[in-house]
Amino acid sequence: MGWHSDDEKELDPKAPIVSVSFGANRKFAFRHKIDKTKATIVLENGSVLIMHPPTQEYWSHSLVTTKLVTPARINLTFRSIQNEPNK
Repeated sequence: MGWHSDDEKELDPKAPIVSVSFGANRKFAFRHKIDKTKATIVLENGSVLIMHPPTQEYWSHSLVTTKLVTPARINLTFRSIQNEPNK
């Protein structure tokens, strides 16, 4: 998945976004929106990534593209949806 921020108007900006990974290890990267600083972590089988606010405001993130991934991978991402989206 390419660079993006989870900043859709339906999402609660005060709630964390939680991602759970199962299967193959994959690199996950953050890139600062202003100075373009990058940081990379490895999402291992069973790992949980929690992105607390204001992560989405200042950082983009991406699942780093790999040439070959043999084992399967499943990711579950949990987001809080607001009753009345921001306008």
